[in-house]
Amino acid sequence: MKIAMLVPYFFPHFGGTEKYVKDLSIELANRGHEVTVISNNVPKEANAPKEEFSDGIRIKRLDAINLVYLPISFQFNLKMLDGFDVVHTHCPPFGFVRAVRDRLKIPHVVTYHCDTTMSEKFLGIKMPKFVIKGVELFTNLYAKLILPKVDAIITTTESYAATSPVMKHFPHYAIPIGIHYELFDASRQKQNLTDEKRDSKKVLFLGRLAANKGIDYLVHAIPIVLKEVPDAKFVICGEGEEKQYIESYIDKIGVRKHIEFRGKVNLDEMVELYSTSAVFVFPSINRLEAFGIVQLEAMSCYTPVIASDIPGVNNVMENGKSGLLVKPRDPDSLAQAIIKVLKNPEMAREMGRYGRKLVEEKYNWKSIGDKIEEVYKIVLERKKL
Repeated sequence: MKIAMLVPYFFPHFGGTEKYVKDLSIELANRGHEVTVISNNVPKEANAPKEEFSDGIRIKRLDAINLVYLPISFQFNLKMLDGFDVVHTHCPPFGFVRAVRDRLKIPHVVTYHCDTTMSEKFLGIKMPKFVIKGVELFTNLYAKLILPKVDAIITTTESYAATSPVMKHFPHYAIPIGIHYELFDASRQKQNLTDEKRDSKKVLFLGRLAANKGIDYLVHAIPIVLKEVPDAKFVICGEGEEKQYIESYIDKIGVRKHIEFRGKVNLDEMVELYSTSAVFVFPSINRLEAFGIVQLEAMSCYTPVIASDIPGVNNVMENGKSGLLVKPRDPDSLAQAIIKVLKNPEMAREMGRYGRKLVEEKYNWKSIGDKIEEVYKIVLERKKL
């Protein structure tokens, strides 16, 4: 099949959707399909090529204006999709979905990654609730008007879809995100990252330093953890708009010496961090987080996960087996879970082994690729009728 992937952002812009599209496209290309990713060339300062062929996939980047999480390009037109068998768009935002929604004679599949909302804070400042609700009402209505025009919708977990004000109204296929854990294995082997190198007191956060990621709740939990585990150490890895606020609060409460800040990391650095940490913490708080690929990354490295008990996220790892779920927006609940893992290294090892098994059995791209292909075949058959 010739498959067009339409995604608002793509590498070098980094995020969960971008990683999903890249990994899925590589899997489909490895199966013999011809995959072209069409995206917007933002951020401009990255100087990404307008066209390239990489990892078996063709990538086309369109000139675009990058508004707040809303890239706009005037270069896109439907002729770019001539000759393709399937168009697979990704949202939000909904620009590409709207552009092709009822104008194609070929099948149109959409992956609905998450509902649209706003973070409750920006630069440490609380956002008015009426503004957040207004954004949600408008975008949810917009999505409900556009999505009936597509041929199939994919979501990444059933728990998220069932609680979504948009997705609960539409038939859909729940297909999880996968991970190429063999890349993590190769990096672990290259770096000789055995279990003996794991630091039983190291707690890892890896992600954007944004309010929706719940990083401030982790920081509030640190003093509580230190009362029980004085030699605990925390690695906070990533960049984002909340970094300055987080750093100032860390200095205010006097825990700087227990925290190491790391910026963006490459694959080997990331694998080293997961593999040498006692636990990975994923404290996201709202519906902008619908899955959490980082959970798969941690489990690939035999590392237990502590995650917020929110829809989507709570479908990925298994509570009590590969990690622990905690009440969102609750520093004490988060701290108690961290303390439990740090004080029980054998339990942590068992959780890590179970998580790795879960990744191999449930989140491998081969089985997920089979399911995506099946959706393509279903819509192709329907279109012929």
